[in-house]
Amino acid sequence: MRRSSSLLPLFLGALLVCGACNPTIQHSGALGAPSADDASAFTSASGDDGGWGDDGDDASDPAWDARTAPGEDASAPLALGDDGASDASPPVDAGVDGECTQPLGAGDLLIDELMIESVAGTGDDGEWLEVASTAACAVDLRGLHGECPVGAKVHTFDVIDDVWVPPGGTFIIADSEDPAVNHYLPGLVLTWSGQPGDVLRNLGGTVTLSTGDVLVVSLTWPSMKLAVGTTVELPADCPASDADELGVWQPATASWFPGFHGTPNGPNADVQCP
Repeated sequence: MRRSSSLLPLFLGALLVCGACNPTIQHSGALGAPSADDASAFTSASGDDGGWGDDGDDASDPAWDARTAPGEDASAPLALGDDGASDASPPVDAGVDGECTQPLGAGDLLIDELMIESVAGTGDDGEWLEVASTAACAVDLRGLHGECPVGAKVHTFDVIDDVWVPPGGTFIIADSEDPAVNHYLPGLVLTWSGQPGDVLRNLGGTVTLSTGDVLVVSLTWPSMKLAVGTTVELPADCPASDADELGVWQPATASWFPGFHGTPNGPNADVQCP
């Protein structure tokens, strides 16, 4: 027992010497927290977004790709999602890569949905129409002029400020901007001057959109059998060239608000091209 006790100081001394020979042992301050080198290694191994997927907060990523609709191919209509087109400014990094370099031209817009009878009878202030961009770049609606004759009167609107629509995006032209009247239309909503109501006539009518002397798009509809509170729309799988063929338009089946059917500022994918 006495011999074992005499060896104890030698054993402890050996431990102290080994600890002094290992200068790489470090403490990060917080128990278990990684060092800077460890964090760098984690980032490199997990990818540029730190392993958190496509939704990482990478400030270098554009808000949307101007060449194609986000998450879809260039031929598919753009679903705007929760933020829709209500933000009327282009992404700060779009620049020359995202904005159309030419003003709106013929065929750059397409009228693809009509809410002609939101309520029965006269005094219908909940009417609206949807317009889709066919451009592969962000279009500025500044200078856009709209007309819809009703009898001897012509309802109009004019866009006098920059209003940006992303490639394949949509916007609404409504009788009223009041959500309680237009039944809470989502996304970008423009209104006819004076918000007159009863702009889209049940017996037929024509809407034209132009910039200066350039006719961008025009749509004429006949008297149709309508379901109250239901739009008629050009199915998403129909070619854009069929927009003037009202025979292929279908009553909407999707509902965006209780008691009302349509796909405002969304793809008309609830119906199929006949």
